[in-house]
Amino acid sequence: MTGTIERQTIWGARYRGATIGFFGLAFMVAYSSAAITTAMPRAADELHGLPLYGLAFAVTMATSVVTMTIAAAWIDRVGPQKPLLTGVAIYVAGLTLAAAAPTMEALVAARALQGIGTGFDSVALYVAIARVFPARLRPKMFGALAAAWVLPSIVGPALSGIITDHFGWRWVFATVPVLATVAAVVVYAGTRGGGMNGTAPPEATDDDGTSPTARKGAGLGGSPWRKPLWAAVAAASVLALGDASARTQPWWAPELAAAVVLLAISVPRLLPTGTWRAARGLPALVLMRGLLGTAFSIADVYLPLLMIDQRDLPASLAGLSLTVGGVTWSIGAWLAGRGTPTPAWSLRLGALGVLLGLLIAALVLLPAMPVWIAWAGWAAAGLGIGLAYPTQSVLVLAKSAPHEQGRNSSALALNETLTTAAALSVVGALFAALLGTGMAGYGVAFAAAVLLASATVAVSWRA
Repeated sequence: MTGTIERQTIWGARYRGATIGFFGLAFMVAYSSAAITTAMPRAADELHGLPLYGLAFAVTMATSVVTMTIAAAWIDRVGPQKPLLTGVAIYVAGLTLAAAAPTMEALVAARALQGIGTGFDSVALYVAIARVFPARLRPKMFGALAAAWVLPSIVGPALSGIITDHFGWRWVFATVPVLATVAAVVVYAGTRGGGMNGTAPPEATDDDGTSPTARKGAGLGGSPWRKPLWAAVAAASVLALGDASARTQPWWAPELAAAVVLLAISVPRLLPTGTWRAARGLPALVLMRGLLGTAFSIADVYLPLLMIDQRDLPASLAGLSLTVGGVTWSIGAWLAGRGTPTPAWSLRLGALGVLLGLLIAALVLLPAMPVWIAWAGWAAAGLGIGLAYPTQSVLVLAKSAPHEQGRNSSALALNETLTTAAALSVVGALFAALLGTGMAGYGVAFAAAVLLASATVAVSWRA
């Protein structure tokens, strides 16, 4: 009886080590994201590299897109452990080089290396969970990963600010590798013998006897190096799209046209067949992740800036929306992990929650509205994405045969990264063009986010 109880909880003796390791890895990623974002403005100022500030973020997304496709083939061949630990090692190397960067150009190059590590880890972590945990425990593990973001979202920016102000921005980059190394050691110790190595069996091996397959319509076969090449084309096209949208160069029009054409050619080759027409099942799940993540990210970037720029709030209060959203995100993930509501309704209610939250938060564009209305809206948006995100991850794994888990998890992360990077590039260029016009630039950002969230609601009924 005891053994049965332990198999049904991620904190039982059989899975405790893996749970702590994966939780620690997610905690490290969450803290580094909050800390580095806080330290980057000071780094760019000290290195006289403000013109390259945006590139320092975009290049990380671009390089991660390429390694996501490499990780998919590698994982499906040897299992997720080696790609996961390799990703952590590369990420640590990038952080170390960033801490010692003598110029902004060197910092951007180090950020590119961090993106390579992130691409490996973002795919390998999902597949590692599928290999270690049976299907019925995966929702709880994904819920635990969401909870790992709560504390960093609350204390990460403040702690990073203190380190930056008193010791310098380089120490922010230098301290994260310590967390990453500890997390990697715990992951390795906690997952030995848990199915992390070797090729996947031809059929699923969940102890509940299920054998989910989703080969039909996946459209992800072919040479293992073909997709990384197309991913490189897509990543370069996203960077070119952002540069052309700014219209600072005389050749911006042909550059924009070339970027759009190359994206239209390359992206469909990286995603399941039927993604852009929201075909039911896996394609709709992949499309929904891209739409939902991008809608949330756009508002997440511009809402704190609006609070500072237009409402004259201090940075500590302007960032409160991030904290509120992080807390409700974890609540939504906890509910999804408990199966309350069902997976289908978690997707639908999650999409509706993000749309409602965006509409409420956008009311702060009206000068007569109090600032707390934005925090209330972001609480709803955080709850919605908390319901939808882990559910999407669980369903993608459930719809994938073991030998497809790497490529399908890659498609999920890759579509979100590409869509977010492209949207932020275009919205950022429009925002820059509208500087000095009051709320107009922020209105464009929120309009784009609401449009994407509305599309997400429609797609959620097909996912």
